Amino acid sequence: MDIKRLNPLFTARSVALIGASSTPGKWGHVMLKNLINGGFEGNIYPINPDADELLGKKVYKTLEDVPETPDLAVIVVPPKAVLSAMQACTDKGIKAAVVITAGFAELGLEGRRLQDEMVKTARAKGMVMVGPNCNGIMSPWEKLYVDFPSFHVPPGSIALVCQSGGIVDGLARQIMIKGMGCSLCVASGNEADLHMEDYLAYIADDPRTSVILCYIEGFKDAERFYSIVREVTKTKPVVAYKAGKTQAGAKAAMSHTASIAGSDEIFDGICKQAGILRAKNLHHLFNVGTAFMNQPLPKGRRIGIVTAGGGWGVMAADECVSLGLEMASLPDETIKRLDAFLPAWWNRGNPVDLVAGSDPDDVLRVVETVLASPNVDGVIYIGLMPALKFTRQELMQRGNAGDGWGDALVRTSVELVQHLSGLARKYEKPVVVASEHLIASAAQEARVLHAIGQAGSVCYEMPYEAAEVMAALVSYGKWVNAGG
Repeated sequence: MDIKRLNPLFTARSVALIGASSTPGKWGHVMLKNLINGGFEGNIYPINPDADELLGKKVYKTLEDVPETPDLAVIVVPPKAVLSAMQACTDKGIKAAVVITAGFAELGLEGRRLQDEMVKTARAKGMVMVGPNCNGIMSPWEKLYVDFPSFHVPPGSIALVCQSGGIVDGLARQIMIKGMGCSLCVASGNEADLHMEDYLAYIADDPRTSVILCYIEGFKDAERFYSIVREVTKTKPVVAYKAGKTQAGAKAAMSHTASIAGSDEIFDGICKQAGILRAKNLHHLFNVGTAFMNQPLPKGRRIGIVTAGGGWGVMAADECVSLGLEMASLPDETIKRLDAFLPAWWNRGNPVDLVAGSDPDDVLRVVETVLASPNVDGVIYIGLMPALKFTRQELMQRGNAGDGWGDALVRTSVELVQHLSGLARKYEKPVVVASEHLIASAAQEARVLHAIGQAGSVCYEMPYEAAEVMAALVSYGKWVNAGG
């Protein structure tokens, strides 16, 4: 497939909504409202034979009445009316459609027959189709939100392709909460026409995307998926969570999106041979995906750990080794440089356990010294608190009413992660950060993490998460360095 055929889906300048509704809560109303509230700047054409105006937009009785050929059609009508709506779209010359309506192959043979007719109708006139049985798509850079949730994830560099509308929306919301954004979001539904690999091939050429996150229940053509994704991962990381591993899960996948889950062992082999980073759950998927927004890839697996707490360092070291990473041996020259500004009783090894009361500038000197070591390919830094630099006035706000202390935490945390990101770029080695937030309330912590995300960085919560992320960076770095 020529991937440029997908352009009308994600760069549409005009949208027809077939099945627009005046009833709040119905999909045809919600989709229209979200499209308008998302700030879409192109023409919107609601189609409804029984209305004249909806949400301030002129309504057209039929698609034929629309004064231009829309780039994109969104279909939200009952299942038996979808085929005629598809025919109207192709007669109008529309080149892309999103079919929200469910009730097709996921329900059995009759539904599959209708679905096959839809595909036949679309392909006869060169129209591409998302769905059916999907939540829609989001193209935040274009302010194009053809989706059910009322929130609008901001533009960013993370692409989501999921065979579940609820999961793509949940991931997008988590990305938004953490202060980050998405380049493209696709709920692919039954994948009657366009399949997972078609979206991956399109996104591979998208300059605004740095990493692709996938939720997969099954494949229509596993061999084609493998051949395409193997090329995609040569230029962009693909992180995937595969559901349907058990008999119960596979049965649920069939009734959900008519997906054949297939062998979990085969998918594991595809991941290893195609350079896919396999996530063990959605939390892991999110963590690994966000790491690729701005981290350089390590050239090896020797890891240095700098920790504000001894126990955290022990846990991080255990997890690193269990994931196949190597605890770097600090050379004498590095030890000597650390001796110059750490107390004489520091542990003189890796992990470097920061001594309580260390000056924030000294903490950053420790991180840079370890990072600069020729024996170290990447650093895990645990515990933001010792490196935060407050003014005397800000320290006096701690415990007071108001949000002065929260403002101080946001300022100092963002400055710190930006400094660490600068060190990562300077030495071309990743610096993965994890921290509890012992001097922040729950609300203040949420503000801090959101601000860190807006600054283009991530702070993970636990040592094992930082180790998992570093292992993924090492794995993908090895894949890229080997030429895929």
